[in-house]
Amino acid sequence: MSEIMAIASGTWQRILRMQVVYFLILCVLILIGSAYRYDVLSLGMHKELMVDLSLLLNTIAAILIAVSITFEIPRELREGVASTLLSKPLGRTQYITGKLVGVSIAGIIICTLIAVGFCFIFSTAFEKVGISMIQGHLLVIASVIPMAAVAVFFSVFLPDSMAAILTAAVIWFGHSANLIQIPVVYGGIIPDFNLFNLKAEATYGLIINWGYIGFVTVWGISTSVFLTSVATLIFNKKDIK
Repeated sequence: MSEIMAIASGTWQRILRMQVVYFLILCVLILIGSAYRYDVLSLGMHKELMVDLSLLLNTIAAILIAVSITFEIPRELREGVASTLLSKPLGRTQYITGKLVGVSIAGIIICTLIAVGFCFIFSTAFEKVGISMIQGHLLVIASVIPMAAVAVFFSVFLPDSMAAILTAAVIWFGHSANLIQIPVVYGGIIPDFNLFNLKAEATYGLIINWGYIGFVTVWGISTSVFLTSVATLIFNKKDIK
């Protein structure tokens, strides 16, 4: 457990130490706040535009954080950074789990900062933040975990560029509302990330049952456990020099 937390700590601290992360968060909040000036162009729908824009940009931030791990794992394996840990009997499992936990923590912190910033901007510009808006952002934050698991899964057996492309493709297809029209893929090969999408409900103030929030969160964690287990099986058979 200590090895897992050590790897996780190194991962999320590395991400959160990057100054560009906070610059991007600031840019996101500026874009969210700018929606207030679009009252005429949006025909008086600037409040709804701000909510929708916040959820969209927060989702993009979550995807970028998840994809970032597809470059770190192959690089560390290439450079032999983790060779000492990987030589231990449980080292590879601890390494994969630690990377997943670390990037998930970083993504959750970053997405939470964006959500808190949105709440401050919205409450200052309009009124008290609605429950449905909070629910929408909570699901975006929760979606970080399964998206990070997809990234880790591809990272253990593919080069960084290919792993990043496939991770982005799977997440994009997983967010597609048309995925349900492909029975073989829907809920099977590609995770249904559209379950985390409450943009319409949050935008128009439609409160969702908290049971749904809990169910989707548990589903995301279960999917992460499954993908990590498969990734570990593949990784344990990989020849690492």
